[in-house]
Amino acid sequence: MADPPPPSAAISAAFPAPPPFYKTFTASNLARLSSLQESNPSLTLLDLPPELRNLLPPLPPPSNQQYRTFGEVHENPPPPSTDAPPKDPPNPHRLLKTTRQLLLAFLSVTHALAVDPDTWAPKWDEMRALNSEAHAVINEYRPHQARETLIHMMEEQVERCKMEAKGCRDVCERVRQVVEDVQSQENMRGSKMELEEVNMRNVMAKDENSKINAADQRVWDLIAEEVGSFE
Repeated sequence: MADPPPPSAAISAAFPAPPPFYKTFTASNLARLSSLQESNPSLTLLDLPPELRNLLPPLPPPSNQQYRTFGEVHENPPPPSTDAPPKDPPNPHRLLKTTRQLLLAFLSVTHALAVDPDTWAPKWDEMRALNSEAHAVINEYRPHQARETLIHMMEEQVERCKMEAKGCRDVCERVRQVVEDVQSQENMRGSKMELEEVNMRNVMAKDENSKINAADQRVWDLIAEEVGSFE
C-alpha cells in the first residue's frame, strides 16, 4: 500500500483535496463558537478549543507576501494607492489586440517545440503574460457585467410584477362576472316569485269574487222566492 503524500505535496498539488479541518464546520460547533464569543468578546484564537479554532477566519496576508494556489506561487500585490488616477474605460480594441497576440504567441510556442524545444520557455512566459493581460482586460468589464445583470434582473422583476398584476385583474374580472351572474339569477328568481305571487293574488281575488257573487245570487234567489210567495 502506497504511503500518503506529505502535507506539503498535498497543498502544492494542482487539484488538492479539501483540508481535513472542514469536518469541524458543523452546526453544533458554530453554535458553541457563537455562544463563546457572546460571553467573552475579547476571545482569542488560543482561548478556543482545538476543534473550534479553524472556525475563525484567518487574517488577510500582509502586502508583498507570497501565497500558493493550485500549485503556483503568487505575489500578493500592495494595496492600491488612493491617489492613483482613475482608470480608463475598457477598450474592446485592446482585448481584440491581446487575443490576436495570444494566438500568435501560441503559434510561436508550437513552432519552438517543433523546431527547437530548448527555446520554448521565453515564448511560454510571453504567452502567460499575454493571458494575464487578457484576463485583466476582461476583469475591467466586470462593473459593466454587474450593471447589465442588474438591469436584466430588474426587467425580469418588473415583468413578473406585471404578470402578477394582470393575473390579479383577471381574477377580479372573473369574480365580478360571477357576482353579476348570481345577481342576475337572483333578480330573475325574484321576478318569477313576484309574478307567481301576483298570479296567486289574482286567483284568490277571482275565487273571492266568485264566492261573493254566489252569495249575492243566493240572496237574490231568496228574495225572489219571498216576493213570489207574496204574489
